[in-house]
Amino acid sequence: MSTVLHPKGSEPSGVYWRRRALVIALAVVLVVVVVWIAWPKGTGSAAPAPQPTVSTSPAATVATPSVSPSGSATPSATTPVACDPASVAMDLAGYQKVKQGSKQVLRVSIKNTAVPCILQVNPTNFDLTVKSGTDRIWTTGDCDKWVPPAKDQLLKTGQAHQFDVTWGLVRSKSTCGTTKDVLKPGTYVATATFAKRITALQVFVITKAG
Repeated sequence: MSTVLHPKGSEPSGVYWRRRALVIALAVVLVVVVVWIAWPKGTGSAAPAPQPTVSTSPAATVATPSVSPSGSATPSATTPVACDPASVAMDLAGYQKVKQGSKQVLRVSIKNTAVPCILQVNPTNFDLTVKSGTDRIWTTGDCDKWVPPAKDQLLKTGQAHQFDVTWGLVRSKSTCGTTKDVLKPGTYVATATFAKRITALQVFVITKAG
């Protein structure tokens, strides 16, 4: 130990110390190199990338419009059509007593008893006839203009269409004319017919003038 701390030789002691310092420095460098070579060079495993969050809530339901079996959209409303004669009711009213030489005013009322519909009244589907027993006195069938002008009338459920037919207490002719014969006093029956199946009656009496 004393030899290491106090070297002996022919050269100055400072030379020995420098040599020993060099040897120690080389040894330290060698150790560092060996440690560096032996140390693992891996960069480490990379952290796993975050995974996207998966929603577990149920998907929203999108409502779609209903369609009919044919594939077309179901209409929201029904367009009114012509009234079914089986779904209408008709009334006829007039004076119960009428004097010779005056006029009878007959009021026709056609009522819709079903869903809203369009009522069509014209000389083709409407007729009003006056008889005395089996004697036909007067009829709108002899002249189309005796029926009010044809008009399509939209009727709601329970709504009625009314119009008047005026008769001058005379006989009719097929040429839209009338005779000058004065009708005798007695009982007469007015019959209104719609669509050849719906009828309404009004019985009245013609009295002697004066």
